[in-house]
Amino acid sequence: MQPLDIALVVAEIILFVILSILGIYLIVSVKKLTRSVESIEKNVNELQKNTAPVLENAVVVSGNVKEITESLKEQIGKVNDIIETVKDTTESIVGFEQKTQKKIEYQLDETINFVSSIVKGVRTFWSALKGSSKRLPRDNHYKSYSPIADTSEEDF
Repeated sequence: MQPLDIALVVAEIILFVILSILGIYLIVSVKKLTRSVESIEKNVNELQKNTAPVLENAVVVSGNVKEITESLKEQIGKVNDIIETVKDTTESIVGFEQKTQKKIEYQLDETINFVSSIVKGVRTFWSALKGSSKRLPRDNHYKSYSPIADTSEEDF
């Protein structure tokens, strides 16, 4: 055997040892990779199991939110109708109050004018009566008392 053949055999042995070590390392690495993939798969399965109830609850919650929203829209519509009714009623009451106030003011003015006219007429009558009694001869035994002559317009 020649030295070149020996070097070649030694190189082959070193190469086989390195390939064996590399093979063992690859086997260990593939085994670790397999464990990691199994762990990830296990975690994904747990995540699926845990997310299924959460998704079901989310569906229930979204259904409830939808019902609540619809109910709120309905209630808001009713409140708006009530507000419009109250507004219309208030406007009607204000109109009625204004109309009633105008009628009462008119009737009150007419009544005050009527009473004032009667008072003036009675005063005029009494002053005319007093004026005519001064012209007539009188007996000094009788005194004339006039209850209306002493009243003023402020009494009415």
